[in-house]
Amino acid sequence: MIYKFCDSHVDVVFSEKVVKVFQSYKQIEKNQHESGGILLGKIYKDLILIDTISEPSEEDKSGRYYFYRNVQKAQRIIEDAWDKSKGERIYLGEWHTHPEDIPTPSSDDKKLLSCMLKDSTMEIDFLLMTIIGIKNSYVAIQRKGQKEIQRLRRIKATDGLEITLYENQQGKINGFKVGGYLQFAKLGYDIYNAVFSQIFFGTINSIVALTGISDYILEKEKAFIRFVIPSINENEEKAFILFDSMKIQIEMVMEEMQGKNLDNRLNIRIDNATYKEYNKR
Repeated sequence: MIYKFCDSHVDVVFSEKVVKVFQSYKQIEKNQHESGGILLGKIYKDLILIDTISEPSEEDKSGRYYFYRNVQKAQRIIEDAWDKSKGERIYLGEWHTHPEDIPTPSSDDKKLLSCMLKDSTMEIDFLLMTIIGIKNSYVAIQRKGQKEIQRLRRIKATDGLEITLYENQQGKINGFKVGGYLQFAKLGYDIYNAVFSQIFFGTINSIVALTGISDYILEKEKAFIRFVIPSINENEEKAFILFDSMKIQIEMVMEEMQGKNLDNRLNIRIDNATYKEYNKR
């Protein structure tokens, strides 16, 4: 699942592992209790990745229309995730299920998120709320200082593919982010999906295999890739050449797509701000 963070270029991505857990707790049965837990993940310059969640336990309380997680246990999970990831994985919000096809937050749901944000000692000024319905999901953000939560927009196949190229202070490419879908043909038969996949994974594999660079960040999920070398030495010219080759290949594919009037499904942007990876804590 990929969402846009408040009409910005920040992506909110739920890992496939997390999505599978969500699906396993859908309240499909009539007497099935609500389930829930906390959201954990990483924050980058233009990515919020939810890659871990807690699951219901005997210490939680639940019923058909309510779920109250155990605060003490959740705090232990947060601290353990922080320690094991050396401060990279943090608490990002709450999730729970609703016994309805298209879920909407209750007043209690909104109050919980607002209270958790108010009591938070972390530097981030927001928390996420995810409600899993039977047929659909609801994902929203609560910001400090705002009374109302804001629903996030889920990326669909019709939105196309967004490619972001990162440039360092010298104007040289040092990474990229790709998210979204093309789907000009049924799954497995879309030649452009295959071409772009080959370009991006080929670039990653070439840089890893042909250069001595090991200090890189790679996040891969369904319909999403992000590869960045935060501190790339000017002497490592081979990596820059491989990134330039990638850009040329992208431009060649875009030119072909323009000839077929397919380029309206493709968006490419250059992020040339001084690049620095960080985790807000």
